[in-house]
Formats: sequence, structure tokens, C-alpha cells
Amino acid sequence: MSDEKNLESVRSRLANLLEQIESVDPEKLTVDDIDRYISLLNEMEEKLSQ
Repeated sequence: MSDEKNLESVRSRLANLLEQIESVDPEKLTVDDIDRYISLLNEMEEKLSQ
């Protein structure tokens, strides 16, 4: 995948992740949810470093 497509993919995933985080009810947020968000961010970071 080209660098530009890779960057666009990460931008799109980040935008989706931010939407999810903004829409979550803080009272219902679990440690598992936070772990999943961190895992997704780590995946995006790895993809950018390729």
C-alpha cells in the first residue's frame, strides 16, 4: 500500500475512533472499552511506522 493510501486509511480509522469515543456514555465506559481504544491506536501507530 502506498504511503498516501496508508495515511488516508489511518486518518479514516482515527476519525471513526474519535466519533466512537465522543459518543460513548462515560458512565457505561469499561476498562475493556478503554483497552480496545488503546489497541486500535497502537494498530494505527504500527501502520504509520511501516
